[in-house]
Amino acid sequence: MLPIQEMYYSCQCEGPRIQPAILIRCGLCNLKCLGFGCKLTAPDGTELTGCDTIRAANPKFKNTWDFYDSWESLTDKVDEIMPKYSKHNHLKPDIVITGGEPLLYWKDDVLQGTIQYYLSRGHHVTIETNASLNIEFTRKYQDSIMFSMSVKLSASGEPESKRLNPETVTKIVEHCPSSYLKFVINPETWDTDYVEICNFLKSVPAFVDVYLMPLGGNKIELDKNCRFVIEKAIQYGFKYSDRLHIRAWDDKPGV
Repeated sequence: MLPIQEMYYSCQCEGPRIQPAILIRCGLCNLKCLGFGCKLTAPDGTELTGCDTIRAANPKFKNTWDFYDSWESLTDKVDEIMPKYSKHNHLKPDIVITGGEPLLYWKDDVLQGTIQYYLSRGHHVTIETNASLNIEFTRKYQDSIMFSMSVKLSASGEPESKRLNPETVTKIVEHCPSSYLKFVINPETWDTDYVEICNFLKSVPAFVDVYLMPLGGNKIELDKNCRFVIEKAIQYGFKYSDRLHIRAWDDKPGV
């Protein structure tokens, strides 16, 4: 059963593809990322700390998730929110599979069937992942996926052994060269962040685009951090990724 915390039609608001998209958010994550400091109260009253998608990452919310036992049942539900544009508009919304951590379900037929279904219909498919889990590419269509790899730095609060997997990043880039790395940057830890980024890139033999994205679970934090991160991207030759969903809707879920 593939757990889905939410799905909605909106816009891909991070990375290189800023355009209409349907986002499918998987439940559960293999990391906790306490260092990101976002807080939320669970249904049982527990105060939780983690990333800005605690509702998806933490199993205390699993009673609010939907579970799918076939890719057909999932794509039927997604197709219900698929926009019907004018006949003069040939744009197909991107399909963004996010989390939580979707690579927990890489071998799941529900996930793979959904990916193949939308690729075969001309949709661009992105998987947003922390890229820390081992995966194998066993089917040709998998080479058409774009992976948005948000590799976690020590500021996340996770140990290096759990969060860094250069072998997986290398494998993804070799199979899917449009994929990219995305590092969440906190100005307070930049000196350490930069050293860790450079060291990690040395461990990945294939060329890969690198985006810096400011830490910010709400508009106030994002505004506070974005100029610093833009300036560092300019200074060191990285690309910059904003978080337009936070600028537009602050910390509202489901957008």
